Amino acid sequence: MTTTDALFCSLTPLRLAELVRSARHAVCYAGPGLQLDLAQAMVEVAGRVGKEMLTVSLDFDDRVMRMGYGNVEAVKLLLDAGIAVQSSPGLRTALVVVDDAGYIFTPTALYLEAEPTDGAASNAVRMSGEQVSQALARLSPAAKTIAIAQAKTPEAKQHIEALTVDVVSAPITPEKLAEVTTSLETAPKTHSPGWIGRRRIASSGLRGRARQRTQ
Repeated sequence: MTTTDALFCSLTPLRLAELVRSARHAVCYAGPGLQLDLAQAMVEVAGRVGKEMLTVSLDFDDRVMRMGYGNVEAVKLLLDAGIAVQSSPGLRTALVVVDDAGYIFTPTALYLEAEPTDGAASNAVRMSGEQVSQALARLSPAAKTIAIAQAKTPEAKQHIEALTVDVVSAPITPEKLAEVTTSLETAPKTHSPGWIGRRRIASSGLRGRARQRTQ
């Protein structure tokens, strides 16, 4: 993936996976969920840099999956590869840090709208180096450990060590994984990506034509 110094940019699912695959040292991801392509990229990177240098935090809940924010098979893939995955209830904004490059972005709820494509409007903001360190240190103990390992000076390391973790999280247990999987199998999603968005557009068009006929 080609990166620029632009503050606002577009992170499509394809670009996000490419960004992760470019990692040389560490990857941190936090968001409501993740899709299979991104999980596969993380597994590939773990084979190069070590699974302890990847950390993932998700709002791991069947309702989140039904909104299209993530895929339970993607979570299973990470856990089977030994990558630490934390459950952090309520996450809606997403964060990705690859080595020393970090972005805050808005993920797509695929039940509401289709995946963005290249050339789509900006959905991400590039973070400064200080913001990356702060975000890692405050996200989770595992992410904080990575931030400390990447600190370039003893002073920076001490500063990161003094920061407190802000996000409440806990490991995804086999019991929780089974619970969410069973719930999704019992009541799976029944509509294609972007169904609600297309339905709203169609309904709006029908109302518009109805108004024209009454005028």
